[in-house]
Amino acid sequence: MGLVVIAAISWASGSLYSRHAPMPRSGLLGTGMEMLAGGALLAVAGTITGEFSRTNPAQFSTTSLLAVAYLVVFGSLVAFSAYTWLLQHAPVSTVATYAYVNPIVAVGLGAFFLNEPITPRTLVASALIIGAVVAMVSGRRRDERVPAVDRDRVERGEGGVDRAAAD
Repeated sequence: MGLVVIAAISWASGSLYSRHAPMPRSGLLGTGMEMLAGGALLAVAGTITGEFSRTNPAQFSTTSLLAVAYLVVFGSLVAFSAYTWLLQHAPVSTVATYAYVNPIVAVGLGAFFLNEPITPRTLVASALIIGAVVAMVSGRRRDERVPAVDRDRVERGEGGVDRAAAD
């Protein structure tokens, strides 16, 4: 339980820090650096806890390997690149809604690709989540938005607010 709380605090702190931290020009490079650092830490933790000795690649199914490939491409590279870009161009409160919407997307993909059932309980939960996200995002007045900073203009010393992104 403690690790989950630490992980949530770390994620939130990193998200807030990244809005103002110097980042690589390429969003994909930044994403790759974060993924490699995270993967290296998890590989070390897996080695220390003996995960590699308990893994038998012969038992991997084609379905599970395809699922991992999907998660690497769409669940990590694409989604994390989009998240990093959004942190620079949208209010943090709007970006944070991903945590509520992602499970609904996962349920929809499971139903579409794997014929997983969508129960009435799932529909009610999804409607509540979507309603809460809409209320959270639309309840804010436009003038309360945090304008995005155009890094190129800041680096050239030409100011800092990207008016197109703020509107």
